[in-house]
Amino acid sequence: MPPAINGWHFLFLPGMVTFVPILKHMQDKSLFSYIRLTVLFMAMAGAGQAASAQASVKDFPYLKKLQGTWVMNTRKGSVVEQWQQVNDSTWYGRTWRVAEGDSSLQQSINLVKQGDAIYFMPVYTGHETLAPLKLKVRVLKPIGFVAEDLQNDFPQKVTYRFSTPTVLEARVQGTRDGTVEEYIFKYNK
Repeated sequence: MPPAINGWHFLFLPGMVTFVPILKHMQDKSLFSYIRLTVLFMAMAGAGQAASAQASVKDFPYLKKLQGTWVMNTRKGSVVEQWQQVNDSTWYGRTWRVAEGDSSLQQSINLVKQGDAIYFMPVYTGHETLAPLKLKVRVLKPIGFVAEDLQNDFPQKVTYRFSTPTVLEARVQGTRDGTVEEYIFKYNK
């Protein structure tokens, strides 16, 4: 059962700013149905917000927070993401996996301002494609950005969020071989 506060149980959903109250006396079957319907409703509401939000190229300077080297330590080594501004319309990033003194490039990324849109364009090492992946940046704010291409298999959605100037959380979501996948990278500068 989820944690209780004053007799109410709450379900905290990752990435959501809200909570779902769960009555303590609900039976397991009705609890499951309640949670499933609530999550479905929240997902639909979130999808509507993402589709209606529009990033503006005038907000491109918000990406300056990416500048530099970001590191996430793991049990087997670390993941390092490095960003630099190429010019007034392009940011270039690279991600490496580092273990036992050896590093391997995982991906390179271009964040590009084209016309009245901004695109997140990853190239995964070993999985290069003829046509580049282009996820449109739908939301760009001082706290981060969301890029999406729901027609793509993987990734479909990429979210970068700055919780402080030295802490960055990157989420990559999509479907691969019929399985929904989400990767979360918690970087420090």
